[in-house]
Amino acid sequence: MPSSLGVSRRTLSRWVTSFNERGIDGLLDHPRMGRPRKISPDKGKEYRELIQHPDKANEIHWTAKKFHGYVTKELQDDIGYRTLLRWLHEEGFRLKVPRPWPNGQDEEKRQAFVEQLRTHLKDPEIEIWYLDETGIEGDPRPRRRWAQKGEKIRQPYEGTHIRMNVTGAVCPRTGEFYALILPHSDTEIFQTFLDQANQDIQFERKRILLICDNASWHKRSSLNWGRFMRIFLHRIRRISTPLSGSG
Repeated sequence: MPSSLGVSRRTLSRWVTSFNERGIDGLLDHPRMGRPRKISPDKGKEYRELIQHPDKANEIHWTAKKFHGYVTKELQDDIGYRTLLRWLHEEGFRLKVPRPWPNGQDEEKRQAFVEQLRTHLKDPEIEIWYLDETGIEGDPRPRRRWAQKGEKIRQPYEGTHIRMNVTGAVCPRTGEFYALILPHSDTEIFQTFLDQANQDIQFERKRILLICDNASWHKRSSLNWGRFMRIFLHRIRRISTPLSGSG
């Protein structure tokens, strides 16, 4: 909604507050004190377009300093750095760390996988579980501290990693969660998880699908999956034929 009006969410929120306090009079423009702004609405629109689409300036991303250098050198705009920085904040822009996203994703296969899951979710005989692992590091992290110039400071370290792994699976339909704390991840450890999960979980439906990522220990032919029928995220499998290693 704010973008369709050409204003930031902050500006729209200020309009709503002014209207609630003073009615329609709160939306009227009044003479403002101080110097006029250097960034006009037209110029602001141009800046927003550039920030949201840096490729138009042959850039991959912007920082405030990089963008200020571009508008002063390439666009020849006489705008101070602090003015530009204040405008960025007023327009709702924030520095964010991008989420890693792998290239080469096959969107057609991804969509086919989603449609396959939707079909399975409608089947009253199929239960879907999702599996994953995570590792927790327990090594002490060095912290900055005051010391004399030239003094070498050390932090005791045993020379071995303190690490624990958690392997778990969740069933979204019921909310049931099952996990084991394990020393590491490999084929033998994963088989231990499968054995315990098959023993401890009281499955309610006939066919149990376990969706896994492509970790090497998930793909060993020697694994006994018990009642689980595995589906890997990177491929589409038919489940009408039992998979090797499943019981």
